[in-house]
Amino acid sequence: MKKTYNLGLLTCGISLMLALIASFVLQDYFSESFLTLSFTFDTFILIAVAFMLILQFKSFDKIAAIVLVIYGAFNILYGIVGSQTLSDVINSTELEVIFILGLLLGHVLFEIAVLFVLLHLTQQRFEYKFTKKFVIVALSVSLLLLIAISPLVTFMTFQSIIRMVFSIISIIALYFCIQQMVTDTPIVVEAPAKAVPNKRLELSKLYERGIITQEEYQTRLDLIDKE
Repeated sequence: MKKTYNLGLLTCGISLMLALIASFVLQDYFSESFLTLSFTFDTFILIAVAFMLILQFKSFDKIAAIVLVIYGAFNILYGIVGSQTLSDVINSTELEVIFILGLLLGHVLFEIAVLFVLLHLTQQRFEYKFTKKFVIVALSVSLLLLIAISPLVTFMTFQSIIRMVFSIISIIALYFCIQQMVTDTPIVVEAPAKAVPNKRLELSKLYERGIITQEEYQTRLDLIDKE
């Protein structure tokens, strides 16, 4: 069965690419958002995902999901070991703990969501509606956590605010793409072909059993030959 092109994923891919480019430029010129491992790493990895969503080659969704799982794992690692970098930005130990906690919870929820997406695309262990709702809820909570901690690493300057805003926008675009990857794709089971009965053989059996006369046999045989 030929797979149709998903225009929703095409729109997501283009939106994600534009948001990533804008976020990269702002963070490159001003300062990084500290919400992910590296804005350069984000740009290269997620633009690759955006290209997959645009091109939609064979098994693109599974490959994109695997890439996102690896991407999420790196961000979790950043949340674990990134306290040294944040010490220079956040002066308060209490605020730093809150930031790290929110960062880790946000990225762990992201990782769980993309794992469910990968599971849905490969094995479909759960129903479509459950997976869709679970992914949306997990990503929504993750997004809220990242938005909540973003003021802790944002200074009251136009440059700092605008780069954080576009960083959040790129995350929103990514999360929207991920939930769009959870599509309802029922498994098509081909019905076994029905065996075509051999009319000549059945007719011969009827004649041999004496159920029909020779004249009836010959008449029906002529009709079969004409079909």
